[in-house]
Amino acid sequence: MKQPAEDEVEQIYLAFYPRLVGELTVVTGSRDTAQDCAHEAFTRLVLHWTKVSNHNSPIAWLRTVGYRLAIDEIRRTGRLAPLSEHEPQPRLDHDQLRNREIWQAVLELPAHQREILVRRAVHDLSDAEIADDLTLPVGTVKSRLSRARTALRARLGEPS
Repeated sequence: MKQPAEDEVEQIYLAFYPRLVGELTVVTGSRDTAQDCAHEAFTRLVLHWTKVSNHNSPIAWLRTVGYRLAIDEIRRTGRLAPLSEHEPQPRLDHDQLRNREIWQAVLELPAHQREILVRRAVHDLSDAEIADDLTLPVGTVKSRLSRARTALRARLGEPS
C-alpha cells in the first residue's frame, strides 16, 4: 500500500511533469536535456520530501531545482542544443512562423533572463513571486526582465 507522501508526490508528478519539461525545453533548447533535468528534479523531490512538503509551494521548489539543473547543464555544455533539427519541418502559417521566431529569440537570451521571462510569460508570476522562487532581490528580477524584453525587441526588429 502507498504511503500518503507517495500519493502526494505522484499527484505532483502527474500534474506537473509535462509542464516542467515544456518550461525546461524553452530554457535549455533541448527536450532531451529538459526531460533529464525534470527527472532529476523529481528524484530530488522524493529524496527531500519530508523537508519540501513543509514549504509553502513544493511545486515552486521543484521548478527552482529544475531550472537550476537546466542552467547548470547549459553551463556544462557551453551552448544551447538545437530544437529537433532532424524532424521534417511542416508548412507554417504567418502566426506560427512568428511564434517560432519569438521562441528562437527567447532561446538566444542568457539563461538567467530566459528563466525570469518564462516565469512571467508562461506562469504570469509577479516580480515578487519570481524573486521569492529564485531567492533574488525584486530589483534584480525587474532589471533582468527589462533587459530580456529589450533584447527580444532588438532581435525581433521591434521598436523599443
